[in-house]
Amino acid sequence: MTQYALDTSILLRWFSQYHDADTDRALRLRQEQQEERVRITILDTTLCELAHILKEANRFSQGDIDAALASLEYMHIQVVPYQTPLARRAVQIAYEHDISVYSAGFIALGADLRCQAITCDRSLYTKVANLPWTSLLSTLNF
Repeated sequence: MTQYALDTSILLRWFSQYHDADTDRALRLRQEQQEERVRITILDTTLCELAHILKEANRFSQGDIDAALASLEYMHIQVVPYQTPLARRAVQIAYEHDISVYSAGFIALGADLRCQAITCDRSLYTKVANLPWTSLLSTLNF
């Protein structure tokens, strides 16, 4: 089964009321996870980032955010703890590619799991495109 390490930018498209070019692909990837055709893995910090962004959008109630988080658990998305070795790898990637350590987390996860690290963030991807395990969602074949 194909495994992917996801950036929060993809999960946001599962819950946001804003629809862009990547939303349909993000929803399709979620469906692939639900049908057990792929395995989605995220860092535990992604849950906090997702909840924070949804709260700050001022369009989601506490109940809405609780439901979003519960749905991730229901989908059996693998949540990996952001431990020291992974954080050290993220720091290395951040310095090498001039990105935030926070943004480098899912990329380090992809490297650690030897799977594709997927994002919708084009400006981030531009900085890390030379890493062979990183991809834009829009270019992913599934």
